[in-house]
Amino acid sequence: MTGYQIARLPLTAAQSGIWLSQRLDPTNPIFNIAEYIEIHGEIDPALFESVLRRTVAEAETLRIRIVEEDGSASQIVQEHHDWDLDLLDVSGEDDPRASAEEWMRAEARRPVDPTNGPLFAFALFKAADDRWFWYQRYHHIVMDGLGLSLIGGRVAVLYTALAAEQPCPEPTFGSLRELIEDEAAYRASERFVRDRAYWTARFADLPAASSLADRQPSLPRYLERRTASLDEGVLDGLRATAREADVSWPAVAVAALAAYLHRMTGNRDVVLGLPVVARGAMATRTIPGMMSNVLPFRLDVRPGTTVRELVRQASKELHLALKHQRYRFEDLRRDLELSGDEHRLAGPHINIVMVDYDLRFAGHRTTVHNLGGGPVDDLSLVVDGRAGSGQGQGSGLKIDLDANPDLYRSEEIAAHQRRFLDLLGSMVRAGLDEPVGGLELLRPPERERVLVEWNATERPVPSVTLPELFEAQAARTPLATAVVFEGRELSYAELNARANRLAHLLIERGAGPETVVALSVPRSDAVIVALLAVLKSGAAYLPVDPGYPAERTGFMLDDARPALVLTVAGTTVTESGATCLLLDDPGTAELLAAQPATNPSDADRTTPLRLQHPAYVIYTSGSTGRPKGVVVSQASAVDLASWAAEAIGPRQLRRVLASTSLNFDVSVFEIFGPLCCGGGIEVVRDLLALTERAGDGWSGSLISAVPSAIAQVLAHGEVKASAETVVLAGEALSAHAVADIRAALPGCRIANIYGPTEATVYATAWYGDGAGPDDDRTPPIGRPVSNTRVYVLDSALRPVPVGVTGELYIAGEGLARGYLGRAGLTGERFVADPYGGVVGGRMYRTGDVVRWRGDGNLEYLGRADEQVKIRGFRIELGEIEAVLAGCPGVRRVAVVVREDQPGVKRLVAYVVGDTPVDV
Repeated sequence: MTGYQIARLPLTAAQSGIWLSQRLDPTNPIFNIAEYIEIHGEIDPALFESVLRRTVAEAETLRIRIVEEDGSASQIVQEHHDWDLDLLDVSGEDDPRASAEEWMRAEARRPVDPTNGPLFAFALFKAADDRWFWYQRYHHIVMDGLGLSLIGGRVAVLYTALAAEQPCPEPTFGSLRELIEDEAAYRASERFVRDRAYWTARFADLPAASSLADRQPSLPRYLERRTASLDEGVLDGLRATAREADVSWPAVAVAALAAYLHRMTGNRDVVLGLPVVARGAMATRTIPGMMSNVLPFRLDVRPGTTVRELVRQASKELHLALKHQRYRFEDLRRDLELSGDEHRLAGPHINIVMVDYDLRFAGHRTTVHNLGGGPVDDLSLVVDGRAGSGQGQGSGLKIDLDANPDLYRSEEIAAHQRRFLDLLGSMVRAGLDEPVGGLELLRPPERERVLVEWNATERPVPSVTLPELFEAQAARTPLATAVVFEGRELSYAELNARANRLAHLLIERGAGPETVVALSVPRSDAVIVALLAVLKSGAAYLPVDPGYPAERTGFMLDDARPALVLTVAGTTVTESGATCLLLDDPGTAELLAAQPATNPSDADRTTPLRLQHPAYVIYTSGSTGRPKGVVVSQASAVDLASWAAEAIGPRQLRRVLASTSLNFDVSVFEIFGPLCCGGGIEVVRDLLALTERAGDGWSGSLISAVPSAIAQVLAHGEVKASAETVVLAGEALSAHAVADIRAALPGCRIANIYGPTEATVYATAWYGDGAGPDDDRTPPIGRPVSNTRVYVLDSALRPVPVGVTGELYIAGEGLARGYLGRAGLTGERFVADPYGGVVGGRMYRTGDVVRWRGDGNLEYLGRADEQVKIRGFRIELGEIEAVLAGCPGVRRVAVVVREDQPGVKRLVAYVVGDTPVDV
């Protein structure tokens, strides 16, 4: 480097931010911005180089380097830099453009040290005698988008004049000092104070930025780009929509991106990043340099918001944002006391390039190709409004999507760009009165995949009731062991006979189809007899845990109004006033001895038993409100048993640990899965009872549990390695838990199964087979089980694409009849199924948030409401905010749930106040 120092100036606020970021990662080339201008005509390389050198001499920003002393950075303007123009001939290549762009991208990814000039690079490519590419790359600390256009315009003007042997036009660039002094004047002005007040008020509640990625973003080393153009029809529609709504077309583009983020994330509060020039006086708009800013741009989008409302809202927000555009994003974060990555204030960027780029080089038209516009930590949608201004591209708009490759795979970027363009087309075709929630987001092939292909689960199911299914198995294997309890065994024949005697007695006492018989019996082989007896009578069984508090027991019995309660002496049920049959009473034993051991038939029952009649009623925990009894039909229960026999298999069901309380629907699988296909069950008080066993431990074929409980049992070594299948449900299953299970039970099959009580135990299933982990990600909850359909829908009940969060809805044979005695709630949660193709078909709204993986498995993400469950307590985020807001000195509060690791949630409170808050 040679030359003389002629000025030393402070950095602009924009330069300071870039300098600090670059110093944290000195070799990161993400701060390089680049483009090339395609010149459609012949160029004189020597003349072109002389023009470039004259332009560099005129533009102070191209002759700076950064210096740092005592921790303070400034910029020195040199008289000149030594630099070379690369001249490359690619005209002989099979694809000259591809060869040139390969070189350009490699050069643009070269790290540049801001302390050593030059902070730019130029190259000139000959693609043909009448086609040339001028490449320019700058470090972002010396150049923004406006400055880049000023340099390009000056080079074109100078080349045109000199090529025509005309006098050289007078320099048009002002000095960097003017930019810096103008910024200092602004920061000392009332305008700065007003801008600050606007932005701090607009974001006082600290809205969380939306993202289409599932990980916390960090600054990448480069951006992955996808380029497309709007076809004439969509572009005409965009302009027509703008005219009809009386807004500019950029407002329509911004509204479309906001609608896309809303539809893809379900977030109502959408905050975009909006790059702006951030310059004041017109004189400063003729000075190349780095002044640009990124504004947080906030829109309120709901499914019912119409296109008209959204584009007008976008237009109004654009007007206000641009009015206050000089207030720096970094200043706003400091005002809100945000630091690091704890709270992102803006999501994906939308960069609408509107500067005039109708360049001519000695009369030759040009086409501008943007190669990268600087750092973006997530996504940036670049809408190039320069296309069509004499650039040889018709009148279309070019749409570039730049993405952080650490967050998005290439196929995801392509999918996002395609969907956005589809939604934009749908929006302008639908008209201004169409709700945003009604815009189509899926292309037909993807819609077919998520609605039909991945829901192709139909399987034949026997047209019999659950007791008939068991009775058929008992007839096939009468001597096989059906139940084991504390060393005592019951064969199928013995179990069937005992259940039949009790069933006949229940029928005499009024039990039958559409009636309920409650069971409040300690866990033993007797409880299995009682359960089967109730089913054989035609009634639905209602489990009531003998250990329940009297208040809960009383509520369930009052709500369900059972015809009879089967119990033993000493339980709270006997004090409830309900009609009870004590199974341990000697008189009951005499009555049972007088009953026949034959299977009850419809002739014995008061009403014939049919598939639509209830099989059981299980009450939900009531953690989200009043407990409700879920009524499951005989057909749904048979469907579950048939799935177990097919998907799990008789071998794995030959000895199942029945450890789950009857009050939880997993018990239905543990009992009837084996008993309807010839397997046996071992009844224990609960799973943790295994840890109290003496001897060699449990040696069955299948164990079912929540992940936290199985971890305790495996830690005690009470489950033998002969266990072939571990079924997990009820809690999130981590990759770490999977590894622990496989270490304890090598070669076992792990099933991660999901299902609410309203879907008859299980709705989806994922199977991990083999000795090693399938991958290091959190296991999914799988695909729909047989005769089950699952839909991932947005708030407008429209299917969402793969990888997009939505609420899970379940349809199919496993759906419960509804809630006992609560028709209104049943209608609210069991809604019409618009996708099943069945007249009168229903689907159940689970309230769970999931997303499809690319392989057709579902990934569970949490609950759709704003409740967080911590160690068994359920709390409302709003309650926390209210408590914190009541602390002295607190001005603003925001409480959010963060998931920094899969399955690990953190409650984070952002409190802005005048004094420290004692929480």
